[in-house]
Amino acid sequence: MVFRHLIVALLASVAASQSRLAKTYTGWNWYVICVYFGPILTWNRGYKLTSRQYRGAINVCDKNNNRLDREAGRTSQSTCEGATSDTGFLCADYSPIPISEDLSYGFAFHIGNDFTAENPNCCKCFEVQWVSGAAGDKNKRMVVQVVSPGGAGGDVVAGDLIIMTPGGGLGPVGSACRAQHGSGYDWGDDYGGITDGPNCDRIPSDLQGGCYWRFNWAGGNINGWEAVYNQVACPSRLTDISGCAVNP
Repeated sequence: MVFRHLIVALLASVAASQSRLAKTYTGWNWYVICVYFGPILTWNRGYKLTSRQYRGAINVCDKNNNRLDREAGRTSQSTCEGATSDTGFLCADYSPIPISEDLSYGFAFHIGNDFTAENPNCCKCFEVQWVSGAAGDKNKRMVVQVVSPGGAGGDVVAGDLIIMTPGGGLGPVGSACRAQHGSGYDWGDDYGGITDGPNCDRIPSDLQGGCYWRFNWAGGNINGWEAVYNQVACPSRLTDISGCAVNP
């Protein structure tokens, strides 16, 4: 019996050692548009073809939120280069998905030291367990799939996760989102986005649910909240959306 308890404790210790402590932030079309549709998805920009990059080929949509086929998505022009008839945009279904009171699914980009398509975590999934903020107080967790790398800067450091959240801040490439949805919406601050739930009705209707998720499910803006995360198998609910799957 003592031996069994020792094994359980040892396994728990190993699991804990594999978890990473980080902070979570929100974003929607921050660096994401540029990084998605440049090094990750398109092969005609002079980037090396590697299995890691191919694994990173995720689904994208046209301006009207219709999913492009895989080949069209991989060769679509980045919205950072201007919106045209063959431009790929971020699909609305990359928004957070509440599963239960204490579990959500969603997508994220993983912060490295710089922007690189060689981020080894592309298309891997991680279980995020908040340890601070309102979500930490209620032991809430989220399984996210990494669909883009990102570079550190400001408060965001290597190892942090940007949870893809409509109304979470457009960052330095807000023009990409406005090229898709037009200029008649209020997206909040470039960094941090909308600061309270009622203002979620100021963004496009198909994105409002993902905006309300932050305030209704997570209980706040999640920016700067601490979390631990470790790799897990990807749920089919996420891979069906992204079109990208990899074993843990």
